[in-house]
Amino acid sequence: MKISSRFLRLILLLGSVAIPGFFAARNLASWPARLGYPGELDFVESTVLAEMVHLREGIPIYARASVPRFDAVLYGPEFYLLCSHLMNPQRPGYFRLRAVSSVATLMLAAGCALLAYWLARSYLSTVVSSLLFLSYSFVSGFGTQARCDVMSLLLWFSGFLVAYRFQKSRRILLAVPLMTLGFYYKQQFVAAPLAVLFFLLLEKRFRLAAEFTALLGATGLTFLAIFQFLVFRHQAFLLHFFAYNVIPFSWQEGFRWAVILGITFLVPSAVAIQFLRAHPDRLLACYFGCLVFLLPLMMAKKASNLNYAIELPLVLCPLFTGQLITSMPRPSRAAGYLCLLAVTLWLGNIFPVWSPQAKDFAQDNAVQAFLRENFPPRAPALGHYAGDLVRAGLDTPISDFYQYTWLACGGTVSDQILLTPLREQRYAVILLRFDLQAERNNGQPAGLCLPEQLYDAITQNYRPLTGAAATLLEARHYYGWVPRSWPLH
Repeated sequence: MKISSRFLRLILLLGSVAIPGFFAARNLASWPARLGYPGELDFVESTVLAEMVHLREGIPIYARASVPRFDAVLYGPEFYLLCSHLMNPQRPGYFRLRAVSSVATLMLAAGCALLAYWLARSYLSTVVSSLLFLSYSFVSGFGTQARCDVMSLLLWFSGFLVAYRFQKSRRILLAVPLMTLGFYYKQQFVAAPLAVLFFLLLEKRFRLAAEFTALLGATGLTFLAIFQFLVFRHQAFLLHFFAYNVIPFSWQEGFRWAVILGITFLVPSAVAIQFLRAHPDRLLACYFGCLVFLLPLMMAKKASNLNYAIELPLVLCPLFTGQLITSMPRPSRAAGYLCLLAVTLWLGNIFPVWSPQAKDFAQDNAVQAFLRENFPPRAPALGHYAGDLVRAGLDTPISDFYQYTWLACGGTVSDQILLTPLREQRYAVILLRFDLQAERNNGQPAGLCLPEQLYDAITQNYRPLTGAAATLLEARHYYGWVPRSWPLH
């Protein structure tokens, strides 16, 4: 019986590594193709690439919106300042930006492993927890894009780890600098500092809670002043950092994401709660509670996606792993958790990571060749994916077409920034991700806010590309428009 019991435990231990290891390996296998793909993996990549090129060219990207230019610059200034210096503005590309995100994703997995070790005091838990984090397809999906999410989260989460490590002493305040850096990389992952604050209040350490809040506010305001009055002086940094980030919220959208999050994370959340009940941890409980409350609210913002939820598995994976590892002395219970682990990873990989194929590389090269051959360098262009236009040597006066349309509809910026150049046929080419004529009666094609006057400005002054050019662009889900006076056929 002893041999049988030991053998069963060995099988369970191997299974706890093999199951997440399989899904993690499958996701990681997509990384080389994604890192090397010259085209866009996401429209956010396009936007930030165009804005970073403008920054390197000396264009004041934080300037107040005016005809004919508008850079939304939605993310933290640290992101633009760092990553803009990692690329060649004459030949802009995504590889180095994606490499930064990929390294940050691996470091997040390491942070997840460290937290798991502190919880279970087991080296096996570090392996399982890190593999479990990398097993979620959306983690690899967003973690290999030229975005600011994972690097920002790394800074926020590192601050939380510092706070967790020193939660019983005043050194918990050492978390503040890292969290402040995270805020100015992307102003999103606020659950970590809120968790620390609530933890200190629940512990009735009111003076330390006040010091934490004051220090966080002081460092935040100091950074804000540095960017407003020194780094981007004579620009409208505050306007971009706050006002241009505000677009409509949709409670229907928030509910939809709440359902998706519930389905994806129901099982690990239930296991995590069970672990916290058996091993009370007030700081982690505060973190988990803040995430559950905040995520549906933040994801109600239009254009939100699962990148907002990457923080959730960072907390759930160590808790799930802790419950699994501590149940190993009871094989029947461990087997049950192993089954739940398999269900968790199946739900977390319903939509696999997209891996570009040879045809995708060929199509991207063909579109780039078409743009370079038919439009002069630095010609103004407009499109959903500004990166395609920037890589072809064209200028993108409006780098974030999506954000602009919603800000213009809300009256935050002038609609003349787009209407005037359209009516004067300044744009050499317009590349849309939907058939404008077919969706004219659709209120929000492709999620944009395009009122009737914008439709008219395009259709009255531009004509759709036809023939071979249209066929080429449609392979990349593009619909092209050129000025009616343009000689291209």
